[in-house]
Amino acid sequence: MKNWNQELLKNLLFIGLFLGTLALTAQERNNPFELIDRLPASERTQEASGITGNPFDIYPDAGIAISAKPAAIRDAERTVAPGATREETPTIISATDPNVGKGSMLAIHILLWVLAASLWLLFGGLLRQCLAATVNDGIMTQLYTRRSGGQLGALWMCYIFFFLAGGHYIHLFALNHDISIGQGIWGSWLTYALGIAAAVGLKHWVLFFYARVFPVRKEVSRYAFVLMVFSILAGLFIMPVNLLASYALPEWRMTFLYSGVILFSLIYLLHLLRGGFIASRLIGSRPVHILLYICAIEIAPLLLIYRYLSDQLVA
Repeated sequence: MKNWNQELLKNLLFIGLFLGTLALTAQERNNPFELIDRLPASERTQEASGITGNPFDIYPDAGIAISAKPAAIRDAERTVAPGATREETPTIISATDPNVGKGSMLAIHILLWVLAASLWLLFGGLLRQCLAATVNDGIMTQLYTRRSGGQLGALWMCYIFFFLAGGHYIHLFALNHDISIGQGIWGSWLTYALGIAAAVGLKHWVLFFYARVFPVRKEVSRYAFVLMVFSILAGLFIMPVNLLASYALPEWRMTFLYSGVILFSLIYLLHLLRGGFIASRLIGSRPVHILLYICAIEIAPLLLIYRYLSDQLVA
């Protein structure tokens, strides 16, 4: 029994030494069991150059980076002409994410559409009357004479919605023409909305001042009401344009944006036409006053906007 145990230990020791010898032999480069031919060309080149990929390996020339390029190419890259300096190529780290801002844009769309749906559910009858009043002077007169405190408050809420929707359209227009005010998506939208509110408020203030100076208070009051009605409709009609300009195919977005310009122009022309009907009885008695208002309030701001946009788009 004792001899059998000694023989077993000798056999195990012999097998262990034999396996250890095979393991050490497999670490050599000429190992016949290495599958080098199956590796990609880049890894075979790396293997031939002696680079193992381990960052803790120490190479013979530790101060020189080992490259897989031929020696002639490395020497040509290291050679610098006398008196010349090596041009350093800056490392550009791109942090641009194409999805940045899409969430904010979607949130603005959802917010505006929820507001539009709420206004339509609450004041749908009034909005339908405003739509019919654009082509029917009798309904416009009825709206103007029968407006009450609650109805006027509803009209002002729809008026504020026009500022928000119009500001969003201007933001999309500026975004597609690489015009930025550096306020971010939400800041730019609200800034443009406040700009529209300021421009319309300035126009109302000039109308108020005009009515105080000249005896045309009744006509000016009705004209200001017409301006409110047409602005409300412009805010509702521009909503689909904003949606299409944001999510249509890239080659169609500019088409939808300029269709918004055409829409605003048509509504503005209808507004001027209705204002001409209101001022028709004053043209014969006070033509200078009417001409002064048209030049100072209607034409001059349009020329300023055109000049600004032409300078920005050409630049």
